[in-house]
Amino acid sequence: MEMIKVGPVGSRGGSIWEENGRGEVAGIFVSYTEDTIQSLQFLFYEDGNFVQSNKHGSQYCSNFSAVLLDYPSEFLTSLSGSYVNNGGLEAIKFNTNKGSYGPFGQPTSDAYHFNFQLGNHSLFGGFHGTTSSYAVDSIGIYVKPVVSSMINLKDLRVKDEK
Repeated sequence: MEMIKVGPVGSRGGSIWEENGRGEVAGIFVSYTEDTIQSLQFLFYEDGNFVQSNKHGSQYCSNFSAVLLDYPSEFLTSLSGSYVNNGGLEAIKFNTNKGSYGPFGQPTSDAYHFNFQLGNHSLFGGFHGTTSSYAVDSIGIYVKPVVSSMINLKDLRVKDEK
């Protein structure tokens, strides 16, 4: 089954980037200013190794945060933040089954907000978006399709009341 592509949100200009099907995310590196996400880079676990993605966005760095997950027991459950239509991402926050990281950056008064909820399941399948030479313009996620083994059938039984 193909993964479900959600988004992107933000400005549609710039260069397209994709980080899907790369294994499980184990870390996220964020460069940001007060109102701009300058770059994102990811740490994935693939075939028994930790592998870094390319850096997406600017080579400049005003503030930097490393989000290292307690892999493999910690996984993303939501991604939220804000963006300006012609200005890119202003803020981003990552939530996991064990806590939250961020927000990195701060929205301005004319910002639009987004919230991608995955629930308390390991459904995350990757990131995608666009970048310019100075920032991350947009972001979206890939979601793994729900398979029957993920559904708890005993919770769906109808009780026979006599």
